[in-house]
Amino acid sequence: MGIIVLSDYPRRAHLEFYRANPSPFYSVTFELDAARIRGRAREVGGSTYAALCWAFHRAMLKVEAFRTRLDGEDVVLHDTLRIGMTVPGPGRTFTFATHDWNESGEAFLKAASAEIARSSEAVDLNRGGEPDFAYYTAVPGVPFLGITHAPHRDRTAGQPMTAFGKFREDGARLFVPVGLQVNHMYVDGIDVSDLFDGAQASFADAF
Repeated sequence: MGIIVLSDYPRRAHLEFYRANPSPFYSVTFELDAARIRGRAREVGGSTYAALCWAFHRAMLKVEAFRTRLDGEDVVLHDTLRIGMTVPGPGRTFTFATHDWNESGEAFLKAASAEIARSSEAVDLNRGGEPDFAYYTAVPGVPFLGITHAPHRDRTAGQPMTAFGKFREDGARLFVPVGLQVNHMYVDGIDVSDLFDGAQASFADAF
């Protein structure tokens, strides 16, 4: 994994504008049709949650804004992002599981199953803090209409945070609420729109 310095970053003025804001994070919530991606996860015996993360992450990686970070005073672009997931921990707690990106959905689900099982044995909340991560969680029992995430301690942090909620059936379609939180230092509404369009296609294509 590597980074490049964006010496002619066109949003530098916008970055500095939101950098001065004490809370530059904002959230949006929308639904995606998850019928196809859940079906494929079941076919290969993988985790539906991990499949949602993989399909959404595939779309996210195609939008540069979600891979942009501040490194010192340099604006940098990561060539890829790893995946950090909240997973069940001992005694009704949660813990973190981290995964390298894999273009193969089936290979990712296979590796994710092993990592989730290993991570769930103990609580470790010190993983996945590096800039080259995107974070995912799930509230599978709640058909939420909106959600906010606990923002990163560093208000210049650019790691996107995504939550999936309870499925809603509508005929042959199966909708999942998606709550996305981003940092306006790097991500504008047009970028979220591009991600939404890409995620719809990614969920429909599955793997």
